[in-house]
Amino acid sequence: MGGSQSSSQVDDNWKSEARYAMESRTFCVICGGPFDIEDGVHSIDPKEKRYQWLYDIRLLGSISNYLEHKVTSEASVLVNLARSEDVFLSQPAQFSMTGSGYFQVENHHSNPHRSDVWFNALNDQDGDSLFPLHNGCIQIGCRVIQRFLDRRNDQKQLSTLAILNQILQSRFHDRRDAPDDTRSDIFDLCENSSMYGPRSVMAMSKLEWWEGYHENFYTNPIDIPDLTSFVSDMLTTTPLKIEQNPTTLQFAREPLGFERLPTELLDQIGKHLPPQSVIALHCTSKAFAIKAPLNNKFWRDRLIDGSLVPHIWDLDANQLDHERQDRLWDWRSVAQLLVAKKFPRNESNPLLVGPPTGLWNRCRIWNIIEDACIEHFPEMARSGRRDHTEDIRKRCQPVAAWQLEEMLLSPDSIHELLADY
Repeated sequence: MGGSQSSSQVDDNWKSEARYAMESRTFCVICGGPFDIEDGVHSIDPKEKRYQWLYDIRLLGSISNYLEHKVTSEASVLVNLARSEDVFLSQPAQFSMTGSGYFQVENHHSNPHRSDVWFNALNDQDGDSLFPLHNGCIQIGCRVIQRFLDRRNDQKQLSTLAILNQILQSRFHDRRDAPDDTRSDIFDLCENSSMYGPRSVMAMSKLEWWEGYHENFYTNPIDIPDLTSFVSDMLTTTPLKIEQNPTTLQFAREPLGFERLPTELLDQIGKHLPPQSVIALHCTSKAFAIKAPLNNKFWRDRLIDGSLVPHIWDLDANQLDHERQDRLWDWRSVAQLLVAKKFPRNESNPLLVGPPTGLWNRCRIWNIIEDACIEHFPEMARSGRRDHTEDIRKRCQPVAAWQLEEMLLSPDSIHELLADY
């Protein structure tokens, strides 16, 4: 039995501040975190830099009825930061646990004498709701949604903010008949996994609170100062491998069509393609397998520029260029570890021990939105890894027939890395 499950049964009647915030509907429905931290509770200093993102609040809602949620009587015309007609995103909002329970938005952009506007968010009135969210959660959510949109290649689409609002509204409507104390838990944030632990701070047991585990959920998932150092350390720990050069192989036939393009030109074209397209090109023919190798430079460049691992977009290229220029560092293996996005509590892989808490929290929030997107975009959901792997294996079969796996990359490694594309 997982430790997190057993500890959650210590006191069935105990409720954390996070659970009370959920029941009072003054929490972020995406991550489960609060908008205000009480000073001195559970040894947290609200003034610490890593917690300041919790106070960066926005209100997200439908353009048609967001003003119906205001509790002030004065006529108001608010700035819509979404700059779109399909969704409303407020300016920074303020909230205090010791205040009225409403969210305050400044309304001085055009008239300094105007009063601030107060909103009652997450209420049960007819129509769409208004969601108070951390700005960091909105940013991560939009990145996840953009990944799904890129895969759909749909030119006529709503903005990522509008789709995020659609997902939230749909789930909120679906839970209108749920019990009062969990009605706002639209992403099952009260669940606790024996392998991965609590899905959010709301699922933590009393013991986990006193052990300080809540700090992981409260750490800034956007600004991660030690992220690049973490990746650099992984490279240092990763076993070195000597690359073999596939260009020593001989063509079985004369190259045809685009296969005849100079390698230098293919390199330039590849720089403008997403990684999955380069991998697909590599698997197309023996000529492309030789001319478009998935070598260490490919994995290194694509990891650093943020296109390979979508939830790691902010590595310090200068720091990595300065520290890790040796071609023998195994960038592919590091990318395969980072692409997983999940960190089991009892992780046996020493390379993934002790990830930055900000990265851990970013991956947690990413997974929450990704799960929701799979339901929202059913055509993008895979029936299972086995079927998905078999499909790619068939497309890679010509390359496998040439037995290049040992000299390039094994198909299983490619499949695993492609799993998120």
